[in-house]
Amino acid sequence: MQFRVQSFETVTSTNDLIKRAIEEGEPEGLAVRGLRQTAGYGRQGRAWESPIGGMYQSFLLRPEVPPAQLPTLSLLVGLAVRRAVAVLVPELEDRVQVKWPNDIVVAEAPASLDEAASAAGEGSACGEGPSPLCDAALGGDSQPSRPFHKLCGISTEMHARALCVGVGVNVARPADAASVPAGKNVPAYLDELGFCEGAVEDRINAVADALCDQLAIAYPLWCEQGFEPFQAEFDGCSALSGRFVRMEDLSGNVLAAGTVTRVASDGRLVLRTPEGVEVFASSGEAHIR
Repeated sequence: MQFRVQSFETVTSTNDLIKRAIEEGEPEGLAVRGLRQTAGYGRQGRAWESPIGGMYQSFLLRPEVPPAQLPTLSLLVGLAVRRAVAVLVPELEDRVQVKWPNDIVVAEAPASLDEAASAAGEGSACGEGPSPLCDAALGGDSQPSRPFHKLCGISTEMHARALCVGVGVNVARPADAASVPAGKNVPAYLDELGFCEGAVEDRINAVADALCDQLAIAYPLWCEQGFEPFQAEFDGCSALSGRFVRMEDLSGNVLAAGTVTRVASDGRLVLRTPEGVEVFASSGEAHIR
């Protein structure tokens, strides 16, 4: 398939435009981009202002698949984002990981504290300020000892019997980054990880184009065969594999806890409890202990 791309300077949110297109009967395959969003939002309705620097793109999809298959779509989109980043920045391929159910993260570089301190002093890969990865390694203002940093978030919403899939990728640190709420995650930016040649707008479009290319390849196969063809790839680059996590709901109640072993073909996260029992998590946020 090939996506039909519409690009805008400023939007309330790219999801808003996709939902409007769904209501107007637009066929699947529409991709909407905005250079900035004034009322962007992600999973569970979390809202924020999205300044220039991020790739904000939403997709209109109408998959004819069993309802039980739909929860795996966000996992598939995560893999497409990871593939796109690996194409653009090959040296990051081993560090970019998917974090169940809807994030893309960058693992910390295996550097010593001395190396991290040196890197922080020298500035980022683009030569503009310290890298957020180095900040975390040094235990600065961001939360220390984070095993990875958030690069991308994905939201998937059912709307009028179609799907609106929103993707946000941190391409370049915003000029006024201090005014942008950091949330609970330490962000990673592609420009501080080596992807910094050319104008910011050109780099944003390059990421958006690469994502369209990768999703155009993966989505038809997912529609035909489900998530099973992608399971091994997902497990191979999963940020949670082998980690002990607590699955919590929005109120902080623990839904399940154990060591992550794999993702099931239906998209559920498989945990092994300390007693050796496998449990399947279909919802909640994973908190690493």
